[in-house]
Amino acid sequence: MSEEGPLRVDVLLHRLCLTKSRSEAKAACEAGAVTIDSRPARPADMVTAGRRIHIRYPARILEVELLELPGKGVSKKNARDLYRVITDERVREDRF
Repeated sequence: MSEEGPLRVDVLLHRLCLTKSRSEAKAACEAGAVTIDSRPARPADMVTAGRRIHIRYPARILEVELLELPGKGVSKKNARDLYRVITDERVREDRF
């Protein structure tokens, strides 16, 4: 299932089904909502197995450890086996 080399973080997030699209992953990186090993991620940053990825969604914070790089066409079910969830927290949205 794994490819030879590292993947761009925007491609990775989409293939792991952590974002709905590559453009959504790109926007999340540009907004500062994604970090890799505690460093802000740019969409074109290359990611390899063993990295920790932290994603801040509007109502959720997710941190995962990448176990294996996904290939093209990985199913949503199989994508879940390629990372380990470290933190998955629901956060309250403040409404004024």
